[in-house]
Amino acid sequence: MLNEIMRGLADHQPLKNTQMRKHASVLIPLLECEGGLHVMLTQRSREMRSHPGQVSFPGGKQDIDDADSLHTALRETQEEIGLHPEKVEIIGSLDQILSLHYYLVTPFVGLIQDDFVAVPNSDEIESVFKVPLAFFMKSDNHWSEEKKTTSSIMLVHHFEYQGFDIWGLTAKLILRLLEVGLGHVPDFPVHHPDSPTWMERTLEYCGEELVFESEPLSHPEQRKVHR
Repeated sequence: MLNEIMRGLADHQPLKNTQMRKHASVLIPLLECEGGLHVMLTQRSREMRSHPGQVSFPGGKQDIDDADSLHTALRETQEEIGLHPEKVEIIGSLDQILSLHYYLVTPFVGLIQDDFVAVPNSDEIESVFKVPLAFFMKSDNHWSEEKKTTSSIMLVHHFEYQGFDIWGLTAKLILRLLEVGLGHVPDFPVHHPDSPTWMERTLEYCGEELVFESEPLSHPEQRKVHR
């Protein structure tokens, strides 16, 4: 699986949005362990003002002193979970994605050693865990819901793993990694058929904030399951 993903990423040259000034980066850490390929995720501290308690990839906003987007991803990863940049082998990047707070997020995919032991920054990170990548290829682990704006409808994806809700931007990037790296097409819709893809929306975005008409549903009995 890893070799196939590396080949897919090597051939993937995502287009860049050159209009936005607010930038951020994340690292998608992959590691081979327990007989398979896993992705490492973090759960943000519930004391954080932004996205408290949510599952995410390590990363954050670009600082003025950062040399480039990759520097941002590696610096933030070291600050959040203690992973030194020299311990990461960057194997590619995915399409930029627009965050909830209108940051242009550049995602990098990195291979890390299977014996890495995270040292979470308790001010920012509540826990660090890994998930088999194959878990995200099983539709029984997935559900989704619609989120409407004044101009389009988006699908919000969720994967539930051992009590963690892996959703939103993080879920979208995992699905994109599976598509680019493995050619995986799930048996549920990734994008709403009546709206642009999130990749298209990101490339076209130039600063106008989206107005949401309704919040995502949050109660299990209200979920729209696609299996």
